[in-house]
Amino acid sequence: SPYLTCNYFSFNTTRPPFNDVRVRQALCMAYDRDWVAGNIYRTGERAAYSFVPPGISNYPGSARYQWADQTIEARRAEAERLLRAAGYGPNNPLRFEFSHRNTSDNPRVAVVVQNNWRQIAPRVTVELRGVETQVHYANMRAKNFDCGDGGWIADYNDAKNYLYLLETRTGPQNYPGYSNPEYDRLVHESDFEVDAAARGQLMSRAEQLALNDAPICMSVFINSTNLVHPDLTGYEDNINDYHRARWFGIRN
Repeated sequence: SPYLTCNYFSFNTTRPPFNDVRVRQALCMAYDRDWVAGNIYRTGERAAYSFVPPGISNYPGSARYQWADQTIEARRAEAERLLRAAGYGPNNPLRFEFSHRNTSDNPRVAVVVQNNWRQIAPRVTVELRGVETQVHYANMRAKNFDCGDGGWIADYNDAKNYLYLLETRTGPQNYPGYSNPEYDRLVHESDFEVDAAARGQLMSRAEQLALNDAPICMSVFINSTNLVHPDLTGYEDNINDYHRARWFGIRN
């Protein structure tokens, strides 16, 4: 069942090469998240083309990568053009390190990421670095990385619990070091909007800004997976993955 979890990669926007939005956009486009969702995770996960997962309460869910409907071939060609525009060509290769957690499916995803980005052009070189999870996140908070994977499980069913991660004031937990005054303004304004629909629109505008700026590369939305006996009644899938025993019964 869909859950409040997303996996994504952070680009360290505080230093080259990821202080250039064109480089970040190129890598976001060239990553084949659909293949990863279907062939690495294989439990119904969905490719992520937005930051906030579908099904969040009081949220329009309209923000999306503008190139989301293009084929991977078209996206890869545009990625090469963007890298050339950013100054990365045959005489100036793009080299960086991709750090990943050494747990679960993350090492397998990292190999796909490396291959996807190499397919943009032979001059794109990605070195993989597997790290123990606590050390990995400590490096991310300290901005001691180029590009690194990560995941987020929201504490509650609200878009703000995702969007605050990219606010300037969030500090170390804003792994990419992203800072956009207009993004900050929209998210802050939404904190004081009492109309739920209007609040959702403000946050959606902020999310679209972040998707355009690409400080993170979205990967997949993770599902909750539960083994449920067919005789159990009162069990209902839900995005929070809440299942209280008091709701349950057993068929006669």
